[in-house]
Amino acid sequence: MTAHSPTAHLPAAGLPTLGIASAVEVDNPALNDIGDPYVLPVGAGVDGNRGPGYLLYWTTDWSANVPTAVSTDLVHWRRVADSLPSLPSWALLVRPPASWSAPPGVSTMTWGPTVHQVAGGWALYYSTEDAATRRECLGVAFATSPTGPFTDASSAPLVCQADLGGDIDPSVVVPAPGQLALVWKNDGNANGTAVSIWEQPLTPDGRSTSGTAVRLIGADQAWEHGIIEGPAMLADTKGGWWLFYSGGTWQSDTYDTGVAWCATVSGPCRKPAHAPLLASTPSAVSPGGFDTFVDHHGRLWASYSAFPTQPADVEAAFASPRVLELAPVTSH
Repeated sequence: MTAHSPTAHLPAAGLPTLGIASAVEVDNPALNDIGDPYVLPVGAGVDGNRGPGYLLYWTTDWSANVPTAVSTDLVHWRRVADSLPSLPSWALLVRPPASWSAPPGVSTMTWGPTVHQVAGGWALYYSTEDAATRRECLGVAFATSPTGPFTDASSAPLVCQADLGGDIDPSVVVPAPGQLALVWKNDGNANGTAVSIWEQPLTPDGRSTSGTAVRLIGADQAWEHGIIEGPAMLADTKGGWWLFYSGGTWQSDTYDTGVAWCATVSGPCRKPAHAPLLASTPSAVSPGGFDTFVDHHGRLWASYSAFPTQPADVEAAFASPRVLELAPVTSH
């Protein structure tokens, strides 16, 4: 890992703060392009580990639908099998960009995975393209192990707001013991409609939504450039919830991480600042896909991805591996 100053964050009183960030090196043989990272602490015995460890899931790198790696120390990672080796019947297979050196026959477009333990096993939430609407929509798959293989036997997406451009970037929140909620983005950038972050309760088994979807925030600040995505929530130590999200253009230094404060996971929410919480630096460009986890020593960490250097353009970005950044959360 390479330690460096944390990605620049707004020094506003009361907002969450981070300590020194470390980047998992791009030449780590277990990893590839780490977009939308999700770190899951797991107990001993997972994938042969003798002690407690960690799993890392991320957006497709065209060699796996949901690339997955395992670690015991958050530094050294060992790649394991694709957690979602087969997509559901409703998914559309998509060819990778021409600039990517994907293995022959690989066809997928699977983004933003997150995994949560439910009764009887584990649920993996993700987005992939729906054949019926040709929009990214949310699915959920299940397995008895957090490394899978996960299976989605559904005949339709879990959430699919096709008229709003589809849906991406699912995240699971636990508002109270025994309760689950889903937070995500409607992908209005795909069809020119308004972009928002949404919340909706899940059934206790995590297999279905319940109640009504509620809009939490929209893209209304200049630095967001009309794009917000990648939501994740963290309980505020003083009450309420922090809602982290990415804004801007993913392949450029305009892509940053913002934060809003919500009274409950269903809102209302407000943005306490008119600037991002995390902005690009020369060695950590486009910090996004922000989430948090608690390690096996009880310490709270932030995880996100960034380019080590600025890509020249979108084609270069597709060929430029992002790295996993980890930083301790020092206050929230």
